[in-house]
Amino acid sequence: MNSDFPRILTLLRKERGIPQKQAAADLGISQALLSHYENGIRECGLGFVVRAAEYYGVSCDYLLGRTPTPALPVTESPSAEKAMAPSADEPPESEIIGAVRMLLTFSRRVGNETLTHRIEGFLSSAVYRMFRKVYRIHPRNEEALFTLPEPRADMRARCQMEEAAAEAEILAKDSCGERLISPEERERAALTTEILSRDYGEDGSAMLRLIRSEEEFLTG
Repeated sequence: MNSDFPRILTLLRKERGIPQKQAAADLGISQALLSHYENGIRECGLGFVVRAAEYYGVSCDYLLGRTPTPALPVTESPSAEKAMAPSADEPPESEIIGAVRMLLTFSRRVGNETLTHRIEGFLSSAVYRMFRKVYRIHPRNEEALFTLPEPRADMRARCQMEEAAAEAEILAKDSCGERLISPEERERAALTTEILSRDYGEDGSAMLRLIRSEEEFLTG
């Protein structure tokens, strides 16, 4: 994350007169973690950048210091929404988008920052790995976009994905006598098919479809 992000993140909150504790609660993280983000002590995942941009009503580019103006999304305009809506000839949104969105919404709902970081870390590494693969298809795409050599980057990204998956798997277990996830967080982690459909809407349905299609594919 660049050095502009902590400064802009702090400025937006202070300009709106929002206490740090309230902003942290609204964004689904602890106050301590938000303080770390605002002071540049820790880097956040892509999911948090999107949430913060939506929360403060600015674009992600502005939040990252890539543009000098807040540039609210044009989709807020009714006419723009109509223009951006897919036509009958366009394919529907891929179910993977809805499934990923459901997973990120779930992590915020549970409210466990460690779980959120693991989910965002896994997804970020997966997207990074695949983007590097497709980026190489065209010979004129400049490798200077990346600083890590391909073999090393792929290995580290794969390790990050495996580590994130493993740590997410043990969150509900005891570690050194301390519960890693509270009873309240565990309760909010309930995911029956009814809850998926009721609480997550179309994104929950997309996740169910993805599960079925993936298991059919993996069954062979």
